[in-house]
Amino acid sequence: MPKLKVISKLIAASTISIGFLSIASTAHAVNLVPQQEGEIKLTNLTCLSNTSPKCIDTSSGQYGYTVTSLNYDPQFSASRLFVDTKNTVNNYSQFGIQFVAQDAGTNPALEEFWLRPVAYTAAVEKKDSPKSNTVTQKNVDAPAGAKIGTVTVTSPTQTQTTTTADGKKIITAITVQTTTVTKQTKVNGVTKLVQDISTKTTTQTTTTTPGKPVENGQLEVGKFQFDFKNPLEALKLSFFDVEDSKHTGIFSYTNSEGKTFSIQELLAGKEDGNLQSLIIKDVQSFVVQLGNPGQKYGYNDSQFAKTGDGVDLQLETVPEPGDMAGLGALAMLGIISRRQRKNKTA
Repeated sequence: MPKLKVISKLIAASTISIGFLSIASTAHAVNLVPQQEGEIKLTNLTCLSNTSPKCIDTSSGQYGYTVTSLNYDPQFSASRLFVDTKNTVNNYSQFGIQFVAQDAGTNPALEEFWLRPVAYTAAVEKKDSPKSNTVTQKNVDAPAGAKIGTVTVTSPTQTQTTTTADGKKIITAITVQTTTVTKQTKVNGVTKLVQDISTKTTTQTTTTTPGKPVENGQLEVGKFQFDFKNPLEALKLSFFDVEDSKHTGIFSYTNSEGKTFSIQELLAGKEDGNLQSLIIKDVQSFVVQLGNPGQKYGYNDSQFAKTGDGVDLQLETVPEPGDMAGLGALAMLGIISRRQRKNKTA
């Protein structure tokens, strides 16, 4: 099908490619999406693999940044973030993820690298019933200064955490309670103080099983915070295939002076395969929401009954932002229309 392209006019400026970055055009912008497929290293999640998928560290270089996955719905746990191109198949089935050449719904142009979120179901927590064991020592000679009576001391709870190879986290909480009964007795005609010491050890185990990728990793939904090593004069965010309104977009952003703006710049849903872009000036960090889980998860304003509205993201610098309107008027730079298939509500 034909593809409509929108030409966005940007003032020429020189740029430098560092590390994983690529020059989209030396006169226009620096592409901040790594030009290789793999998983973005997150600050709060360990990569699934170092080889397949490759773990990509985006923190180095002049335009380096870190990404933190944020919770957005109790039905889901933190999403992972990948770099993907449409025309390659990525079989990460050992982790429950498979990226096919022709995705179920979200298909950018061939050979373009996009940031692709992967939604995960909520983690499951199981807390076992406490188990107790009591050991008692009787008629122990009381130490000097002991007084007749009963004293109970509970020590602070100690925890031990282990993580299995499949990501399951096991937390064991151990509490020790010591009860000392000091009494007077006669031994061989001699009156003395003795103690009965009971030590009660209570153990409780909590097992947290991580969530699993939704739709074999093909539900592109997630909320992320991007923090840049150096503030950017201007940043262009391009969102691919936003079809549900007021779910995808920028939630907030922080400038180079540390001031945070809650802007809630959420995009309107458009035709299948559309591309919408926003530009923000003087950005140190930002929070973005990608996609919508759909009616299946209670989002009744979604047009999708069985699948969600998956959205991909691209980032690039804007060389000379002097002509831009600024924060109060985030610029919509273009729409690209493409045809593809998605299961929608009748």
